[in-house]
Amino acid sequence: MKANIICGAILLVIVGIFWSQRDYEDPLVGIFPDMVLIVLAVLGAAILAHGILRGDRTSTLGVRELNWRRLGAAIALVVGWSLALGMVGFTISGIVAFMIMALMVREGRPTIRNVVQDFVVALVVVISCFFIFTRVLVVPLPVSTLIGM
Repeated sequence: MKANIICGAILLVIVGIFWSQRDYEDPLVGIFPDMVLIVLAVLGAAILAHGILRGDRTSTLGVRELNWRRLGAAIALVVGWSLALGMVGFTISGIVAFMIMALMVREGRPTIRNVVQDFVVALVVVISCFFIFTRVLVVPLPVSTLIGM
């Protein structure tokens, strides 16, 4: 099957799942989430229509064959990260997962400079997300049950 057809169908299924789970006490609370779901549904339908109507005529220049082993490793990493959130907290698990993912997507053997650069980027991104969620949006993030931070 075409990637656009699969992507559009998955997006529409996800939107349908979230739409069916809506349960708002106050109708004004759901305005923004509903608008996001509607936009995602329109985009999913457009991607699906593009995949059906364009077929094989789209360019595949630069598209590589899917590496199922790397995809499985990425899925296992995301599942492991979500399980580690409760044990070691958002910051530590986020930095470790970011580093592992950065090493997975890097082609060839990484140099010390690459690893240090990836670590600095991981540190900045995760700490920035932590402060944005906890200080600006006032959303609590998981803390470590092992070390308490």
